[in-house]
Amino acid sequence: MLPFEFIVFGSPISLQTNNRALLQAWKAKVRQTAIANLPINTIPTRDRIQVAIVYYYKRMPLDIDNIAKPILDAFNLLIYIDDRQITDLIIRKRLIESSADTRELPLAIASALNQNRPFIFVKIEFSAV
Repeated sequence: MLPFEFIVFGSPISLQTNNRALLQAWKAKVRQTAIANLPINTIPTRDRIQVAIVYYYKRMPLDIDNIAKPILDAFNLLIYIDDRQITDLIIRKRLIESSADTRELPLAIASALNQNRPFIFVKIEFSAV
C-alpha cells in the first residue's frame, strides 16, 4: 500500500476554526478522497511512517501548522492505526502561480496545478527511522 499519494481539491480548514461542522466536513472529504485512492482491501499499517503535505493556494494561505492535524486525524484507522506512528512530518505551502514549471513535479501535482484551484498533495510512506 505504501508509498501512497493523492490530491484533495479545496482549501484546507484550520484546526483553529470556530466552525466545527466545516472542520468535520473537511476531514471527511480528506478521508473519502484517501479511500477512493487506496488499493482495495488495504488495512491500516502498524509501522512507523512519514507524511508530506503540500498546500497549493491562490491567495492568503492558512498557517500550515494549523492545517496538518485535521488531515492527519482523517487517516486514523484507515492508513495507520494512530497518528502517533508518524515519525516525520513535512508541511509546505506553495503559491499556485509560482509553481508554473511542472517538469520536476509528480504528475498528480502537475495535473492539479492545471486546474488553477487550491488543493493539497499528500504522500505517505514508510519511515526510514
